[in-house]
Amino acid sequence: MEKIKYAIFDVDGTLTDSMHIWDTCGGAYLMMRGITPHAGETFRTRGYVDGIKYMIEEYKLPLTYDELMAELLKILEFYYFNIAEAKPGVKEFLQKMQDNGVKMCIITATNQYLIDPALERNGILKYFSKVFSTHDIGKHKDKPEIFNMARDFLGAENNSDVFVFEDALYSIKTAKSAGYKVIGVADYSAEVDREEIKQLADYFIDDYSEIYNILDLR
Repeated sequence: MEKIKYAIFDVDGTLTDSMHIWDTCGGAYLMMRGITPHAGETFRTRGYVDGIKYMIEEYKLPLTYDELMAELLKILEFYYFNIAEAKPGVKEFLQKMQDNGVKMCIITATNQYLIDPALERNGILKYFSKVFSTHDIGKHKDKPEIFNMARDFLGAENNSDVFVFEDALYSIKTAKSAGYKVIGVADYSAEVDREEIKQLADYFIDDYSEIYNILDLR
């Protein structure tokens, strides 16, 4: 069993069951305008900036980048403010972590103004001392700088003292290469990478009921 003092959490796909909104928000917007999106097309796979540019060009939308971004944010705001749910067992696990004195923060690629209300509504924002948004900060999880910022904020002396909870392969690669301990969290959005994640991460869980076999949380 592992002792744990510090933890960094991703949000979408790790704490919340919310990756599907990034797959569907672009298509939902197009359908609201009476446009049929291409089959199998997902906004998430192109990324925020490239996805918006692609939609404007591919579907000949009479909008600027900023205008389309504002429209998509309306969909995302409604979802995060009203619908996004924590994964099963998350709240109980975070309470157990807090009871054991574990210091916790978040690194997310989603805007903090979207994340905070979703976590608050699910009763779990209180467990985190800070939210680092790569979108707001301008440093991303493909490089270790933002992980190191979170480590310093938590007060950990060594990267190996910090556990990173993450569902995305690219972020797991970054954290592992920087010497952090990684617990991979299963999510449908990363199913294609499941075996590589299991091989790369220190531990892998399909759901949070399995975490008590890994961490010493009395």
